[in-house]
Amino acid sequence: MECDVATLMYSFAQLESFTAVAEHGSLSRAAVKLQKDRTTLRDLIDFLEDGLGYPLFVREGRALRLTPEGEQLQRQAHLLMRQVKAFEAFARQVPGSAMQAISLVYDPFTPRAFLQRVIAEMTIQNVRLSLTCASRDDAENMLASGQADLALCQARNRSVGDEMEWRALGAIDMDFYAATALFGERASPLSLLDLSLVPQVIMHSAADEPVARRLQISGHTIFTNELEMLRGLLENGCGWGFLPTHMHAAQWKNVKRLHTEVGSQGISQTMVTIWKPGSDKRERMNKMLSLLPDLWKHSAL
Repeated sequence: MECDVATLMYSFAQLESFTAVAEHGSLSRAAVKLQKDRTTLRDLIDFLEDGLGYPLFVREGRALRLTPEGEQLQRQAHLLMRQVKAFEAFARQVPGSAMQAISLVYDPFTPRAFLQRVIAEMTIQNVRLSLTCASRDDAENMLASGQADLALCQARNRSVGDEMEWRALGAIDMDFYAATALFGERASPLSLLDLSLVPQVIMHSAADEPVARRLQISGHTIFTNELEMLRGLLENGCGWGFLPTHMHAAQWKNVKRLHTEVGSQGISQTMVTIWKPGSDKRERMNKMLSLLPDLWKHSAL
């Protein structure tokens, strides 16, 4: 036969009063702390004790001392009060929280100095910024599905369609880099034929075909989209790279800039910002879009 267990009914005010009196040792000091009437605190604790069925305090003159049961309950009540306070803080932020979060997806070639400036500025603007490195196709899919709000990508010579808007952000200069010993005794400047016979490290996924094809010179390719892996591949002589100058690859161990017949003057890639119009975050998005050009301009690329 099942037994009915009475549900303990208590309020936040009762717990608050109990923990305050337990901390300060008297009704008067707790009343000052909580800015409540002393009689009100006494009534709240009385109601809590009635519900529990046992006393929480023993009176010693003007002071109140916790009973053994009260001491055990105080620890749990203190933890619960901390959770309640955290809930209150979170609840107050809810109305504006949807406008305070932006998800940014960026191409592997995006300058890290620029991204760090974006992070710093969004912190000042009280925006929670999430960042994901991805290919152009993945970035557009994330925008379309609502997984991302903004994308920073290399420009393509095609329309983004009616579902997306875009804006030119800036250009990144490109150059050729390889381990010092990779090309051995080949005469300088290196020809495109020389480059085509040696594996090329491309800092994009093989699936990002349009970008990879535009960057590819060699018939033998190695793909990565992570900067540290790119550095390891070049430093170990696994291949050469056609890379943004802002990566400062010539400062890596045993890596140098290659002198080629095509040179490096005027070789650059245009970066664009892409977004899906009609977002419910458009006020915050417009603010961010207006800040990006200046952040790009003042980044040490």
